[in-house]
Amino acid sequence: MRLSPYLPFLLIAWPIAEIATLVWVGGHLGVINTVGLVLLAAFGGLALFRYVGFGLLRRVQGELTGGRMPSGTLLEGFVVLLAGVLLILPGFLSDVLAFLLLFAPIRRLIIGAVAARVTVSTATSGYGRPKEDGVVDLDENEWESRGNGDSPWSDHTPIPPPDRDGDRS
Repeated sequence: MRLSPYLPFLLIAWPIAEIATLVWVGGHLGVINTVGLVLLAAFGGLALFRYVGFGLLRRVQGELTGGRMPSGTLLEGFVVLLAGVLLILPGFLSDVLAFLLLFAPIRRLIIGAVAARVTVSTATSGYGRPKEDGVVDLDENEWESRGNGDSPWSDHTPIPPPDRDGDRS
């Protein structure tokens, strides 16, 4: 489903629906209670932003230091932060949508639908990337041998590796 033909309609209909909902709730609860609920939701969204934002940064950093790509963590964090933005926006329809995004099964369903449509690729230069054991594995076209004796180590005999006792004889 392409969103582009429906986007102008959505941009016009959503605010009208939010205003109509605010008027309806204000008619039933009163103006002060309605404004209080809108402010409570906005402060909840700000708190969610702060809590989830810092937690997300810690989890992404942990996954990156562990050598894993944090794509799932980033998607989940993005959806929760989107819920925070929807809570900050005035209106009850956006608050209902935000609470649905905060509900874990619905959030996983949305992440699964987005992840099925997104292809993540990484690119590296491939030049001398160290492996976990500290060994640099180069292809034949990534290095060349210069046997012209310019190296300060070319006239020295190589040092043998130590044996089990640490002796280099």
